Amino acid sequence: MTIPPAVFGRVPAAIQKTSLLVGLLAVLAAASLAVLLARSLTRPIGRLTAAVEAIGSGRPADIPVDASGETGVLARAFAHMVEEMKAKTSALEHEVEERRRTEAVRDQLAVRESLFSAAVQSSDDSIVLQTLDGIIIGWNAAAERLYGYSAEEAIGQPTSILLPPDRREEGKDYLRRIARGERIEHFETVRLRKDGSPVEISVSLSPIRGPSGEIIGASGSARSLTEARRTERALQQQLEERRQLFDASQDLIMIMDSQGHIAQISPSCEAILGYRPDDMIGYSGADFIHPAHLEQSREEMRALRRGGHPKLADTRCLHRDGREIWLSWLGNWSDQAKRYFFVGRDMTEARLAEESLRESEQLARNIVETALDAFVQTDDRSIILNWSSRAEELFGWRRDEALGRNAIDLIVATGERERVKAGLARFLDSGDGQTLNRRRELVCCRRDGKEFKAELSVTALKRREGILFNVFYRDLTDKIASEERIRHAEKMEAVGQLTGGVAHDFNNILTVITGTIEILSDAVAKEPELAAITRMIDEAAGRGAELTQHLLAFARKQPLQPREVDINSLIVDTAKLLRPTLGEQIQIESVFEEESCVAIVDPNQLTTAILNLALNARDAMPGGGKLIVETGAAYLDEVYASVNDVRPGHYVLIAVSDTGTGIPSNMLTRVFDPFFTSKGPGKGTGLGLSMVYGFIKQSAGHIKIYSEEGHGTTIKMYLPPGKTATAVGDGVIPATIEGGHETILVVEDDRLVRDYVLAQLHALGYVTLQAANAAEALAIVAAGKPFDLLFTDVIMPGRMNGRQLADELMKTRPDLRVVYTSGYTENAIIHHGRLDSGVLLLAKPYRKSDLARIIRKALLG
Repeated sequence: MTIPPAVFGRVPAAIQKTSLLVGLLAVLAAASLAVLLARSLTRPIGRLTAAVEAIGSGRPADIPVDASGETGVLARAFAHMVEEMKAKTSALEHEVEERRRTEAVRDQLAVRESLFSAAVQSSDDSIVLQTLDGIIIGWNAAAERLYGYSAEEAIGQPTSILLPPDRREEGKDYLRRIARGERIEHFETVRLRKDGSPVEISVSLSPIRGPSGEIIGASGSARSLTEARRTERALQQQLEERRQLFDASQDLIMIMDSQGHIAQISPSCEAILGYRPDDMIGYSGADFIHPAHLEQSREEMRALRRGGHPKLADTRCLHRDGREIWLSWLGNWSDQAKRYFFVGRDMTEARLAEESLRESEQLARNIVETALDAFVQTDDRSIILNWSSRAEELFGWRRDEALGRNAIDLIVATGERERVKAGLARFLDSGDGQTLNRRRELVCCRRDGKEFKAELSVTALKRREGILFNVFYRDLTDKIASEERIRHAEKMEAVGQLTGGVAHDFNNILTVITGTIEILSDAVAKEPELAAITRMIDEAAGRGAELTQHLLAFARKQPLQPREVDINSLIVDTAKLLRPTLGEQIQIESVFEEESCVAIVDPNQLTTAILNLALNARDAMPGGGKLIVETGAAYLDEVYASVNDVRPGHYVLIAVSDTGTGIPSNMLTRVFDPFFTSKGPGKGTGLGLSMVYGFIKQSAGHIKIYSEEGHGTTIKMYLPPGKTATAVGDGVIPATIEGGHETILVVEDDRLVRDYVLAQLHALGYVTLQAANAAEALAIVAAGKPFDLLFTDVIMPGRMNGRQLADELMKTRPDLRVVYTSGYTENAIIHHGRLDSGVLLLAKPYRKSDLARIIRKALLG
């Protein structure tokens, strides 16, 4: 058979087509198989991956443990691991929770311990912790206060430091009981403080347990019984005092309930109203009040119930016998006690006595106003209620200025105020008045600030309005000065008597020595050496005799031959003797105020006295200077005489002044003492001024020294005048001395002189400001205090004297009126160049009339 070519050509194409088809089928089969394989492998892995991711993010998930093959093995491993992780996580969470609970408990315990520690430390009771063998391990602040040991001192010490020897067994017994678990409550015992003093206490002990409940120590709290017992005794004392006061009261004390019924009444009701307490208790108080006053009393009780302030009320009551009794009531309401409290005083007799009292008060006012002492009446707050005219003079405050002011702040010196206030408070609190009903000294101050010592007597008067204090003040300035002068005079008198006795005995010894020397001189006349020795002894005896005469002069026991002497002539003759003695470097000037100046005096002793003063002046002017001797007539008035131990009257004045170094103020009071000298060893006997002092006193005269260091010295001698002496004035203070109301600034460094001047100016009606030196005066001016005249001492301590002070003030007040004063004489002041001629100078001492006259002259121009 033959195959056609066309068929043969289609065979390869068919084969190719079949091959392609088979290949395609194979690819599809392979792809299907791959898909099936992929699904069987990746699905479990995907489920496992999703479960792991869910567990990682904290979401719940199931592990596909049903997978086959390696995937199943891996899934089951993951599932097992997850279960273990959950178990461990659960255990960890449980542990964390337990730790949180433990920390919370610990924090609570710390807070509780802190609160307990704070409570222990702030407790008023002493708390002491100790071990069972008695060692202190805890000690609070109250224990420190009770026993005196600090915590650092007590902790670690045995409790035996607190136990008296007789109580130590007791302490051990208590610890044994504590170890058995007993509590010991409020037993009283004694312990020792750090200083060894015993203290009674009440103690409570309790065991301290450890973590396992075992007893490891004891806690003790203690409280001092001293204060409690003191309080108890004080309360008992107070109750007893109140009961005694209630029973002994002469006033009517009544306690009523809220309905007005009498709950308690003092026994004094029988004396006042005629009823015994049993007759009134339980009855209404209205039953004993006069009908006319019943509504008034009820209204007053309602006011008290509303909280009104207690106030005095006069009420008519009915006596048992029908009489009307006037009672002055003071009531109060207590919300706490639900009671009315009343105190009533029988005023029936008092009303009858009011008129007599008014008459007595008028009499007392008359006495107060005419008394020489200042009278000040104050209430219990020291507010001035009465101020006498003498108080105006003493303190410088007018009555209208003083009334209503606090007396302590107004007239008591700053340094005394707290003491006076404390005494007043003590009296008001307890009635203890140490100054009442007896005289006492107190430092007071005047309006110008000047302080002075006063003697005061105080009485207290209890009135319805309160306590009134009646005080009389007496200025002691003059008394103190007088006592000081008396003491000085007595000292000089005593020294004079002693000196006179010594000089008398020494004279007797010198008499024997002198007589013996004359005999020895004749015996040794042919032996030159012995003769020289006898002459030395004779010269020494002569010097001793001269000293003895000085001592006798001071003691006022030297023989005097007084007669009328022309003082001017005596000084002229004495000056001739002084010129060669003093030397050319010292000028001598004599100033005579009167043509005739006659005194009764021993001329020889007066000459010696002037020579002594001149020699002292020479020694005070080593570089030269001027000696001025002045005479004149003088009158010493009663005021000056009373403070200078001299009789008032006419005198002849002899003043010796120098321009030397002056005398320090601390030596002025001693310059007349025998053997006192400032010249140094071997340069003076110290008897010159004492001899002058004794001679002047023996001559019935007076001597006064004025000196300022660096400004020279003036010594004034006052001698009794002769019958032919010229008198200065008649010695009588004019009946009327013109004063004024201007303000005067007084500058004086001597306190006594300043006080004298201020007193005289106050008496003349002037207002004063005072200063002790130029610096204080400038401070007063700088403060803006006005004044009309400057009255200043010329010589004062400090950088500025009186003249310089006036010059400084005149820079701003060229029209300032100035009066100078000085103990130096006018001639000495002018010649020393301290003042210009024509200035107003008032020489010390001066009378009130002289002061008044020169002040008015300066003010009127």
